[in-house]
Formats: sequence, structure tokens, C-alpha cells
Amino acid sequence: MRHKPGFTQISPWKTLIRTSLICGLLAGILFSTNLHRIEPSPLDLSPPQFNATLAHQAMFSLSKKFPNRVTWGENRKGAAIWLKNELRSLGYTPQTLPFSEVIAGIQYNQLENIYVEKRGTRHPEEKIIAMAHYDITDTTVEGAMDDGSGVGVVLELARIFSKIETDRTLIFLLTDSEEFGAFWGARAFTRSYENANQIIAALNFDFISPGKLTRILTLCDGLKSGYTPLWFREIALDSIRSFGRAEAKDMYGMEEFVERAIQIPPADHGAFLEAGIPALNWVGQPDNFSYVMSHYHHTPADVAEALEPRSFEIFGQAAERVIRSIDQLPKIPPDWRNSSYWKISEHYYLPGWTVTLLHILIFLPFVAFSFVKFTLSVRARQKHRILAVAKNELKQIGILFTSMLSGYGLMLVLPALRIITQYETFPATQKSLILYSPNLLAIALVIATVTLVYATFTQLTAHHLDLAGQPKVRHTVLTASLALIIVLAFLKNSYLGTLLLLPPAYFWMAIDSKQNHEKRAVNVLLILGGAITFIAIAIVLNTVFHVGVFYWYLFLSAIYGLISSYATTLFLLSITVMIRLFRSFVL
Repeated sequence: MRHKPGFTQISPWKTLIRTSLICGLLAGILFSTNLHRIEPSPLDLSPPQFNATLAHQAMFSLSKKFPNRVTWGENRKGAAIWLKNELRSLGYTPQTLPFSEVIAGIQYNQLENIYVEKRGTRHPEEKIIAMAHYDITDTTVEGAMDDGSGVGVVLELARIFSKIETDRTLIFLLTDSEEFGAFWGARAFTRSYENANQIIAALNFDFISPGKLTRILTLCDGLKSGYTPLWFREIALDSIRSFGRAEAKDMYGMEEFVERAIQIPPADHGAFLEAGIPALNWVGQPDNFSYVMSHYHHTPADVAEALEPRSFEIFGQAAERVIRSIDQLPKIPPDWRNSSYWKISEHYYLPGWTVTLLHILIFLPFVAFSFVKFTLSVRARQKHRILAVAKNELKQIGILFTSMLSGYGLMLVLPALRIITQYETFPATQKSLILYSPNLLAIALVIATVTLVYATFTQLTAHHLDLAGQPKVRHTVLTASLALIIVLAFLKNSYLGTLLLLPPAYFWMAIDSKQNHEKRAVNVLLILGGAITFIAIAIVLNTVFHVGVFYWYLFLSAIYGLISSYATTLFLLSITVMIRLFRSFVL
């Protein structure tokens, strides 16, 4: 009897094409039926009272009187005393939240966040924060831009609102240890401030750049988790636009996609978002911002004379309007913490559940292709032979992955072994010399550990089937392993899973199992193509954000927890599959 052709008798490539067409149609329907327009924000249009001259003077005084305000230095302590006196002169009673931190193996116990509260009249239990950091990195001197400018803005806002009755409680916060410890002061505040769950919005001022301010960049990414709720983000952007003197630069579309995937924020707002507190960050920029980041940011050229009072006016008045507008809201949105959305353009967004379904639809053709290929492989071969080859390939994956995990385990204890120095969360900020000085001994020890463990397990588990052929079966097992990695990544962050694993899914599934020179050359290109987004991120971090030697940056990020253990483990598992593909279909 002749069997009718079924789904699994269609070739994998035809399955891919058909599934892609179906998923594309479903994605189009899903996208068009769930696209929401962003409504204008309710703004308080009261005439601004922000005095740019006073804010500029505050920045100038802090920068000149207290240079070298590194977290562990005496000038930072002097700056803290000066700031508290400035706040007292405005009629406030300064409060501090002390905390400790390990920097370069030394524990410092006299670090402090400084803040004051202006109690609201109608909704005092709802709190709005305006904040900046007063410490600086060790690669600069005055730190006027980063972040004396932000401190000047906060002090001027504190002066304005000291004379204004507000509906909600306002907090003016000056954090310590933003530059070292990956926003350790901000994290300490979110963990020790008694009423952190009452904070409805935190607006962070990272810096105002030298030169003529032409735009204000709004950043919304949390540290390893969290993102700015849409309502808060739009009030901030519309407040900038309402004056018409600067562009409201927003990271929507693919820029937001990457932000949500990577989640390594550049400022204190990230620690608040990690704690579930709505927050965002403002950066005042001139037209030549890339030049500023190269020549002023975190360098001795960051001096008070480089900053213009006019820039403070544009920046500060927009900040004042944000605070007034949130304060005057009849009530905050019922889902005020909700950040589950994707803003795809200046005027439209998709709800979070729609985005997740779209991410799943993108991978379904890969899953269908892999399933059909696996089924055909099973039908074409003896079952016991397939199981033996699959078992061997999984064993090889397990050995290599275990070896990499042993290296990662050693990395985590390197500070305790004093092979590298102990820091909290992350050693230093952009352009710090630490990031440009790889510890070759530490790296060599990790590589040696991985090699030794791999050699030992390989020797102990050697079997005559280890050199078996069946490349199609091995390829099927490896694509199945990649599918598992994708599922695990989606459980944590579907943006990250899509950004980093979409290229491997579609490049690696096209690898040809035929063993000739031409096919092997193509396989090399396909394997490298799977890493294209990772390579792109590496280039951006090196050339735009100045994070030092990239592999050393990743090494430190994994050790100190800037990158989570979950993400690191999935990364190592992906590298394992990549190495096995290279071993099987190139070498």
C-alpha cells in the first residue's frame, strides 16, 4: 500500500519556506491588530522658575572646590559636607543613608547618599525623585560634566520646590559611588530607603555635555532587569518637546530592542529599575556628542569652564516641567510600574504580550525545519545507530560545557584567591585603566582549567563510537541543543534571546554535512555568521562606550556580576554548540 505524503515527508527547506510564509502572515495580523498609538502626555505648562545661572554656579563651586571626588578620597567627603550645607541653606534638613563598599580589596564604610524630602499635601505617600551622583571617576579631575552638572540641576530644583506647595512628596537625592561598583550608591538607596516602594518616578541627570545643548537623550534600561514605564517616559519626552529648544532623543525601535536585550545601563537609573522603581536617565548632548565622549567624558578635560549656562536652562526647565507634570496628575496610572511594551516608533507601541508572540513566531520556521530534518534522519537510519551517535554527541557537548563551567567557577573565586582584586559588582567605569589592563595570569589559569578538565573527562569517557560519522545526526542534535538554549533565553529575556540567538538559528541550520573543501569554507562563514550580532555589540562597546579590552570587559562582567550567572551560563552553552559545529563540519 502506498502511503500518502505527510508533513514529515516534505523536505526541510520546503517546510522552512511554508512555515515562514504562515508565520509572516500571522505576525502581520498580530502586529496590525495590536499596534497602539501613543497619546500626548498631560503637562503642567506653568512658567518655569529654573535659574540656569544658579545651577551653573553650583556646578562650578563643586567642581573647583572639590576636585578628585573619587569615592574613596577625602575630597568626596568634603563635597558631601558642602552639599549638606547647601541643602540646609535652602531650608531643608539633609538626611544620609550610609553604606559600605569594597573597592580594590579595601572596604570603605563612610560612603553616603545624601537626600532631602519635600512633603506633599494631597498624596504624600507617592514620591518623586530628582537625582544625580556627586562622585567622579579616577580618570578625570573636576568631573564638571559628569556629574557636577547634574548636581547643579538637582540643587536648583531643590531651591525652586522649597517654595512651592506640591501634591506629592519630592526627594532630591545625591548619590555616592556611581562610577565604581556599578551604581552601588543607588543600589544601596533602593535597598535601605524605608519607603522605596512608594517611589513612583525617579529622574536621573547623568550629565550635561560641553558645548551648545541641542538634544536631551532619554535612557530607559535597567540593570539586568526592568525598563521605564511608557507613561513616565512620554511625560519626560513631551516636557522636552514643549519648549522647542532641544530635540527629545529617544531610543525606540531597534535601539530600544538592543537596550532591552543587553541591559547594562550607563547610570544610576538602572539600579532603580532593577528594584522595580520607575526611573529614567537624561543626558544633555551637543551636535558633536561623539567628540565629547572621546575627549571630555571621563578625562581631565572635563572642567567647569567647558560648560555653558544656556545648556543648564534648557535642561533644567524641562526637568522642572517633568516633576510638575507628574506631581499634578490627578492619579498615577493603575499599572504605573508596567514596562511590558515595545515602542516601535515615536508615535506607536506594541504591548508586551504581542512582542513575545512575535519573538516566538520568528523562531518557529527554525523549529519546524529542525523537526522535519530530525524525523527524516530517523527514518533513513537504524534507530540504535542514531541513538548511539546522538548519545555520543550529547556526551561531547556535556564534556565541553562542563569544562567551560569549571573555568567559570574558577573565575568567580579569583577575587577570594586574591588573583584579581575584589570589587562590588563591577570594578570601574568607562575609560578606567583597569579595563585596559587584562590580568593575563587569571586568564591563563581559567584557560588551563578548562583544558585540563576537558582532557581529563575525554580520557575517562573515551569510547570507540566517539569517532563515528553520521554528520546529519550530529547536526540535528546540535540544532536541538540550540533550540533548548533559545527556550531558556526566552524564559529570562526574549529580547536577548532574539537578538543574540536568531542569527545562529538560521545560519547554523544551513550548515552542510558534506565533507569537501568548498562546503567546509561555506560552513566557516555560516558559523561566524551566527555570531554577527555579538560581534556588532563588541564593536559598539569598544568604539562608542570605551569599555577597554573587550574580552577582559566580559571576563570582569562575569566575575563581578554585571552580567548575570544565568546569562553567562547560556553564553557558554552557545559557545559549546558553536565549537562542536566547527569541530564536526569544518575540521
